[in-house]
Amino acid sequence: MTLHKSVAILRALGSAADAGLQAGRIAKATGYDRVTVHRFLRNLGAEGLIERDESRCYHLGPQAWLLGMAASRRFDLTAIAGPSLDRIEAETQDTIYLLRRVGDDVLCVGRRDGTYPIKSLVMEVGKSYPLGVGGGGLAVLAALEDAEVKEVLSRVKTRLGGYPKVTITRIGQLLADTKEQGYAFWPALISEAFVVAVPILDRQKKPIGALSCAAIKERLDPKRRVKVVELLAREALAIQRRMTVGRANT
Repeated sequence: MTLHKSVAILRALGSAADAGLQAGRIAKATGYDRVTVHRFLRNLGAEGLIERDESRCYHLGPQAWLLGMAASRRFDLTAIAGPSLDRIEAETQDTIYLLRRVGDDVLCVGRRDGTYPIKSLVMEVGKSYPLGVGGGGLAVLAALEDAEVKEVLSRVKTRLGGYPKVTITRIGQLLADTKEQGYAFWPALISEAFVVAVPILDRQKKPIGALSCAAIKERLDPKRRVKVVELLAREALAIQRRMTVGRANT
C-alpha cells in the first residue's frame, strides 16, 4: 500500500503541466487526505524523487529523471518507432502520437505535429492518461485480456475526476466498439479533436503502447478514418517487427 501511494503521487506529478501541483491538487488527484499526501511528499522529497518550488508546487525530481533515463535505455520505443511516425505524418498530414504503456497509464513518448493548418495538439510529450482514456489509452485497454481489463478499470475509476465527460460506463461502451471495429475511436471527449488509434504489440502479443492520429472531425469522417487506421495498423506491425529483430531503423 505504501508503494502504491507513492506511485500514485508520482504519477499525478508526471501528468501535471510544467507549473506542477500544490499539495491540495495532489490530494484531489490521488484521492488521499492531505495528511497522508504531506507525509509521502516529505519521504519522496528526501529521496530526490520530487522537489518543491518557491510557489509551493511540487514537481518530479532529479532522481525520477535519472530512473526514467535508465529505463529508456533498456527499450527505446521512440527510436524504434521514429521512421513510422515520420511516414504516417507525411501521408496523413495530421498530428500523430506514440504512446507507451506504463502500468495503468499510457505515456506520450513521441509526437509529430503534421502539416495540416489546423493542429490537434491534444497531448504533450511526457503527459499521460489512464488506460481507457483517449484514443491510445482505449486501444491499449482493448488489447488486454478481459480479466485484466476489469482489474485496470477498478483501479482507474477513481482517477476520472479530471475528465468530466469520461465515465466507466462510457469507457465500457467505447471499449465494446473498439473490439468490434478492431481499432479505437475517441469522439472528442477531452478536447475538440477526434482520435483513432491501434495498439503496438510485443512478441507475446501483449500491448506495450499505441499509435494514434488526432484531427478535426471533418478529417476523420468514416471513409477517411478507415484509411488512416489501415496506415496506423501497418506501421504498428512494422514497429513490432523492428522490435523483434532489435533494430531501430528500417
